[in-house]
Amino acid sequence: MKRKYSIVLASLLVGAVSLIGAEESLEEAFKNGEIKGNVALYGQSQKMDEGTPSNYGFGSGSTTLSYETAPLHGVSLGMGAWGVTKLGEKNDDDYKNAIAKNALISEAYIKVEQEGMGKAIVGRQSVDLEWMSDFVDGAMFELSAIENLTLTLGWAKKYAVINFDEVSSKFEKINGNDGVFVVDAKYTPIEWLELNPYYYYASDMLSALGLKTTLSAQISEDIKTQTALQYVKVNSAIANTPDGYVTRLEQGVELYGATLALGYVKVDKDSTAGLGAFGDKMPLEEGNHMLDPNAKTPYLSAKVDIEGVKLSALYGETKYFDAINLKEKEINLGIGYEFMKHLEGELIYADIKNDANADSYQVVKALLKYEF
Repeated sequence: MKRKYSIVLASLLVGAVSLIGAEESLEEAFKNGEIKGNVALYGQSQKMDEGTPSNYGFGSGSTTLSYETAPLHGVSLGMGAWGVTKLGEKNDDDYKNAIAKNALISEAYIKVEQEGMGKAIVGRQSVDLEWMSDFVDGAMFELSAIENLTLTLGWAKKYAVINFDEVSSKFEKINGNDGVFVVDAKYTPIEWLELNPYYYYASDMLSALGLKTTLSAQISEDIKTQTALQYVKVNSAIANTPDGYVTRLEQGVELYGATLALGYVKVDKDSTAGLGAFGDKMPLEEGNHMLDPNAKTPYLSAKVDIEGVKLSALYGETKYFDAINLKEKEINLGIGYEFMKHLEGELIYADIKNDANADSYQVVKALLKYEF
């Protein structure tokens, strides 16, 4: 597979060079490229209910920078990097335990895109699928030639988390050198219905077949509802690891600008068979046990925007099996505000109460970010 990946990459490079044609065209593509990024300050403080030390935390400053050339005959090149520096910490290694690497190349790709047809991206890139998120190193093909249908075909050989509160030490291999394949389709046959079937396959890890269905309704000008139902069956390819499934239901309603949602996540009594190893979209800020075997999590969330101040609250209660039946309650409170164009701040508070007191804690996360 590694050889096939290299052949695809080389083919795209050769194709890009052959399409360039003239030196001045290449110069224009680089000159008219787009630069994006941000400069941010981040702080995190955590207090444990039990244990010594009882307080953890760190502060950091970070810069992200990404650049993509203007398309030349549909071909563009992109690169992005993430740099972080420690501003302080409460205990030795508090920063290092969260930020494993101070600098990481997050993106390095070749993109071929044709309007009305789709695009192909090969290399390091950000992804945002139901069970694959953050950053991967691989190949993603998005086809949009059929009306109301977006089909994503992909293969990822490496995976990394790169965020303000966590940075991986490197892009780690997925499933050895074999990686994971994904097929993800989003189809909207009618305006109020979206069907999202998907399939993940990693030869020595798992295969997962799932469907997410979203129904949206406009009751009146000020009232909207959204119903989401999802089920995924996971077959394990690892010896002595049982198969499993994940079910998620969520009912949301938007009332005069405020959004309320009631949801439920259920995991098979055996396990998820490894699903979630390369990202997920679970709702809780911490959600330590939402994907544990036999976990059951009802949750309730609310969001409102009051003259630019974004307020959010979320409560979840996870019952899970860990030798004995345990329960973990979590409250999330958030506030965000855009001080001026491109400059915004966010404050998140999470209170986790576990039946095992040693796993109970409170954490505050603060972010000030300027985007350009």
